[in-house]
Amino acid sequence: MTELSYPILIYDNLCYSCTRWAKIANGFVKGKCLIVGHYTPLGKEIKKQLFPKDYDGLEMSWFIIGGHAFGGRAGLFRLIRYILLEPKKGAFPKNEFNLTECSTDCKTVKGVLLRSYSVVARYKKFSLLDN
Repeated sequence: MTELSYPILIYDNLCYSCTRWAKIANGFVKGKCLIVGHYTPLGKEIKKQLFPKDYDGLEMSWFIIGGHAFGGRAGLFRLIRYILLEPKKGAFPKNEFNLTECSTDCKTVKGVLLRSYSVVARYKKFSLLDN
């Protein structure tokens, strides 16, 4: 396992709603974690190094901290806990958001509701030490 210097939030950078959510999360974390898209070269490399073999994790966003990856609802709860309780330690990279394409209906009310439901309904957690 690669030792993490700071927490990482991975989101769907090809989705308008998910990118908006990541920007909002970025405002709350105030530079205390790296936020990266699933489909970016860095996001793909992080998942390749940390996620189980043959698992891409595209079905939900992920918060990676302390040797564990928290997906969906687990990631949201862990991110909130991190925002509220963890002090900023050291320097973190600046997060950038580039939405280049959105091929789904994620800008519609239905799309936003479906994605919001997906975050609450899905839950996954695994140890990075097992990979």
